[in-house]
Amino acid sequence: MNKSNKMCALLSNVTTSDRMGTLTNERPVATLPFDCKYRLLDFPLSAVANAGIRDVFMVFNQGETQSVFDHIGGGKEWGLDSLSSNMFIYMAQDFENRKAAGKPYFEQQINFLKKSGAPYTVLMSSKFICNFDLDAILQIHKQSGKKVTAVAKKADISEFNNFDTVVRYDDDNRLYSVEYGDLSGNDMLEETEYLLLNTFIVDTDWLIDFIQHMQDNGEYSSISHLLRQHLWDTDPNLYEFTGYMSNITSIKAYYDANMAMLDPANFTALLYGRQPVYTKIKNEVPTYFATNSWAHNSQFGSGCIVEGVVIDSLISRGSTIGNSTLIDKSLIFTNVVVKHGAQVKYAIVDKNVTIEEGIHVEGTAANPVVIEKGTTVTESIYQS
Repeated sequence: MNKSNKMCALLSNVTTSDRMGTLTNERPVATLPFDCKYRLLDFPLSAVANAGIRDVFMVFNQGETQSVFDHIGGGKEWGLDSLSSNMFIYMAQDFENRKAAGKPYFEQQINFLKKSGAPYTVLMSSKFICNFDLDAILQIHKQSGKKVTAVAKKADISEFNNFDTVVRYDDDNRLYSVEYGDLSGNDMLEETEYLLLNTFIVDTDWLIDFIQHMQDNGEYSSISHLLRQHLWDTDPNLYEFTGYMSNITSIKAYYDANMAMLDPANFTALLYGRQPVYTKIKNEVPTYFATNSWAHNSQFGSGCIVEGVVIDSLISRGSTIGNSTLIDKSLIFTNVVVKHGAQVKYAIVDKNVTIEEGIHVEGTAANPVVIEKGTTVTESIYQS
């Protein structure tokens, strides 16, 4: 990479939501499975890899990192395992403890930015499923002559939640309004608005000064969140993202984002464009389909055994779909066993779950039922 285009990355993965139920009891939103073989974290990591970024600073919540390390490993799939790469993973609570002790709590981020030698920094999170071309965003940022470029997408307000940020720009690309907080109660919003995608490219020297200023004032949060809070003061440039996007705000939004991958147009737009999406490689045997099995409009990970009927569903690797079973409009995570005669409809079945013979698990399109990781289902569940 040309040194004048060099970027480093700050990836914030501290998003939590009580609207995700048991899906995020032991994992961050960033490592939620997606489309049978990916994790949400794969999308920002792949954008970083495709832009040739080799200096990455990631922040997670304490107690949520086992799935992170299991998935990322040494970072080989994203080019972060070379001698020229620097990948750092830190706990958000460490910064909180330093602040409580009166120590310079943003010191690690500032040192990282200084040592990277990168003129530009990209900030991203894992809540939005997008396939960004960071090189293209960087060129627009450089042409703007501004210190901050914010990435936003015009979307229906039904896709927003109360933690999102709405931005409005005039015809001269000047910010004139920022809306956040209780968006559901904001009757001034139009049917479609620019949704900030929590992604920025900024001048690194400016960012160091900004972080130092936040620290001097005693303000603490993720750097991306602080940027959003002080967006009005930064005179940001707008980069309008026009690609595929899903906003993971709830169980329903997460379910819908996965089910959308059964539409070939969505699948191709997100995963098979010019920017490839990388994930941890699993070397397993192909999925086995018995002669009495039947599948329609579904996707399967590797290493599955399918003897029943699967319709409009996504089945992750290593799962067993028994004889005379029906899986309909459901997400089945890794290493799930669905035994003889069971039926699963409008459900999200977390990893290592066993559904016993003849059991029915049924939610609705508006309210899919979630089966917690590692449980054995011995009684039928109906959720309206």
